Parts: sequence; structure tokens; C-alpha cells
Amino acid sequence: MRALRGFLLCVALLVAILAGFALLLPRDATPEVLRLRGRSVRAELRSSRSSVRLLALRNDRGELLTTVWLRRPLALSPRYHVVITYAGADTGEAVLQLIPQRDDLIIAAVQYPWRPPHTLLGKLRAPYDIRRAAYRTIAGGMATVDVLERDEHLDPRRILLLGASLGSIFATIHGAIDSRVPLVILIHGGADLPSTLAAAMPHVPARIRPLAVRLALIPIDTFDPARYVARISPRRLLMIAARDDTHFPAEAVRRFFAQARKPKELRWTNTGHVGKRNLQIVAVVIAELTRYLDAYGSNP
Repeated sequence: MRALRGFLLCVALLVAILAGFALLLPRDATPEVLRLRGRSVRAELRSSRSSVRLLALRNDRGELLTTVWLRRPLALSPRYHVVITYAGADTGEAVLQLIPQRDDLIIAAVQYPWRPPHTLLGKLRAPYDIRRAAYRTIAGGMATVDVLERDEHLDPRRILLLGASLGSIFATIHGAIDSRVPLVILIHGGADLPSTLAAAMPHVPARIRPLAVRLALIPIDTFDPARYVARISPRRLLMIAARDDTHFPAEAVRRFFAQARKPKELRWTNTGHVGKRNLQIVAVVIAELTRYLDAYGSNP
């Protein structure tokens, strides 16, 4: 009995510490994203081949924000779109291969600058490092707009944000902060973080899942996209959701969409969740996205 009381006391103490920690974290990521982005950005060429380049983005203090894969047609159509993608975890250059090449389409794939740690110290630092990487990703996305406009001489009114899966979190926050971007597209994503975390814990017993979600939410609550989605208006929001998505359940997507302001549109695919290994679902999503962009291009 004494050992049990000691264990429960330790658990209560840990919960109290985490709750206190949560009170110290900001609820709005905007100030830190803008601070990291800085007054200007520098793009360093890491690699180049044919129409594809890898750029490293640094702010005016020389701090590395993130890297971005850029694919630009050698002969660009005057009626072009630029799509800045946040494509979820561990996608790298793969997103460039998933989206077919077109002479009217430029793709910039912003990378999430974090890898799972293998050391004990790295695992202890993980909550902090995950937060810093999230800030740097969004700041890097805004810096990508700067580079595309300044160095690539592209019209910011033709730049669109696309967030797929977990990348929908970054695209929502970027879209809320950056008024230069006229359209935000969320693909098989878009839900509040509690719903997303609960869906990611199918094997956690139902009785303790709410507590597990609350604890997991503490270090990342700042980035809950539900807190930002209304700020995308008066710019456009398009959501392409999956009816059988186990990662972003349909009801959570509907609640999230209801919090957005007009102009907005919700479309559905009769599929499960998109992923780079499921090419059939990717094809369905790309077809739906292409139909929308073709129509949007004729009436921007």
C-alpha cells in the first residue's frame, strides 16, 4: 500500500509539473514565427539537378530555419501556379515525385527539420526540439514566399499553400499569419489537435485515453490549428477530406471546417488517408486537386 501511494504521488507530481509547464507556454505561435523569420532571408543552394533544387533558408541573424525542395519547369507557362507544400513527416523530396510535372506548376516542399532522437538526452529534449522544429517549419514556409517573390521573381498572388496530413497543421498556421497567400488547401487533414491525438491512440484503453491526450497535448497545444483556421479569411480555404480517414476522422474534420470563415469549401474523397506509399489514393487526391486548380486558374 505504501508503494502504491508513493507511485500515485509521483504521478500526481508529474501531472502538476506538466500542468504548470503548460501555463508558461504561449497559446499563439505568431510572435515567435515572425521573430524567427526575421527581417530578411537568405537562400543557400545545397544541391541542384535539372529542374529541382534544394535550398537552405537562413534568417537575417544567420539562423537556419529549414530546407525546401524547389521544382520549377525549365519553360514556365505565363498562367502558372506556385504550390508551397507541407507534406507531413519524413517525406523529403518524395512529394515532388507524387505531383505530376506541368509547365504551369512550381512546387516548393518545405521540410520539417526534426528527426526522432536515438540517445537518452535526445529523447528527454524531444518535446522542446519538436516545438522548435514546428516554429522553424512555419517561419521557413514564410521565408519560402520571400525567396519565391524576390529571387524567383514570382507573383505572390499566384502562390498557394497546401498542407497534407500532419502538414495541414503547418499550412493552417502559415495561412493564418501570412496575408500574401490567397488560398490554403488542406488535404486529408484539418482537425483540432485533441481529436487528432485521440485518433492516433487506438490501442490506449478508452478509460485513460482522455488523460493521455491531455498530457500529449501540453507541449504542442500552441500549434492547435483549430485556433488559427478562422484567421485565414477573407482568403480562400479548400479542404479535401477522406470519408474513411482514421487519422483525421470525418466528424472532427466537419467540426474544424465549421470553425473556418467564408470563403471556404469542403470536398470529400471516398478513400482512406493519403500516404506516399498508397499511390491509388494519391492519384484520387491529385485528380481532385487538379480539377480545382484548373477551375481556380480561370477565376483566381
